[in-house]
Amino acid sequence: MSTALHDIKTNIEIGKQIFEAVPMNLKPMWAGIILNKFNKYIKEIPEPIRRLNDIVKKADRWHEAHKQFGLIRRFLFDNTNYTPQEYVLLAESIAKIIYNSSREPAPFDFGSGYYIPSLALKTADFFQDERLEEDLKTVLLVFSRNKNLTTDLARAKEMLLYQQIDDVLWYDWDPIGINDIAPRDEYQSYTPQIFGLVKSNSDRMVIAKTLSKIETDYMGLAGNIEKCFKIADKMLATDKES
Repeated sequence: MSTALHDIKTNIEIGKQIFEAVPMNLKPMWAGIILNKFNKYIKEIPEPIRRLNDIVKKADRWHEAHKQFGLIRRFLFDNTNYTPQEYVLLAESIAKIIYNSSREPAPFDFGSGYYIPSLALKTADFFQDERLEEDLKTVLLVFSRNKNLTTDLARAKEMLLYQQIDDVLWYDWDPIGINDIAPRDEYQSYTPQIFGLVKSNSDRMVIAKTLSKIETDYMGLAGNIEKCFKIADKMLATDKES
């Protein structure tokens, strides 16, 4: 599927195709990755959206997204000048599809997810960062471009987990402090190694020491083992969420 960013932003039929390509059980995980792409860019994440980020991590909490949708909608009513407004609308749509995935009664309209691609890219427009746009496009189209993932759910989960680990390295670890100026692939050569450790159930000590060794031996930095432990914990928590 060769799709231009402009087309995704303006054509709801493309949004529909993108969303319907995502397996039902993986829609919350996929949407959560999209929402988290903005954590670095939103200076103060509104509390209702921050809580939504917590809900999406646990399937047994997905039913809470119905109430959370109402809180996000109330936030928008109370903060009509909030920018970018598309970010809040994106969170609303994500809350709806998370609740729908819980299979609880009275679901929201299934078409709520059709707007996620457009709203995500329109939110990115506000920050005028082409790397963010391309990063979002990669996640948005992962299932549209890899049709076999819709039937191989184990591999699909691993692909999403790989994306989450890559995001943690870029947005949270960033030992050189360059994720606002450097190419997006700056740390991607390390992603396979860390992903392998997480998937093999390595403990936090092994992951943290590996990150620290990369900092000192390959980057020539002093290293920050305490931060590496925090990053390792986040990696392992991400694996449990998946």
